[in-house]
Amino acid sequence: MSLQMLSNPGLLWFIAGLALLLTELFAPSLILMFFGFGAWIVTLLYLLFDIHLPAQLIVFAISSIVLLAFMRKKLKPVFFGYVSSRQNSGQNIDDYFGKEAVVLVRIEPGKPGKVEFNGVAWDAASEVILDVDTRVKIIDRIGLKLKVVPL
Repeated sequence: MSLQMLSNPGLLWFIAGLALLLTELFAPSLILMFFGFGAWIVTLLYLLFDIHLPAQLIVFAISSIVLLAFMRKKLKPVFFGYVSSRQNSGQNIDDYFGKEAVVLVRIEPGKPGKVEFNGVAWDAASEVILDVDTRVKIIDRIGLKLKVVPL
């Protein structure tokens, strides 16, 4: 590559856009991609209209921000999955506290078992022995383990 080719703004914008898109592959934030597309828009406009540097910078900023503002929300489910398809994370203890579950694997003090809650098998602990099919009430959640008592 000659020095004259490297001083071509169209080529530099194209390379910058490609670098931003490749960076997006390794650090998926769904932000750099739009700046890469903004750089490619500048490349296209430079090749068609030979716009000068101040106009190139303005086109880059506006096109990148507009793409980011209007397209990120629409494309996010494509790259990260639909939120509606994910199970409720249940970070709030109120989602569990006082709810009923059924013992799947016998629970003994100091020896966790399993309970079924909302169709999901959870590790569970109790201070009393609980046999299989016993209905229990959830009194706490510690990490991914539920603390239960008999009903």
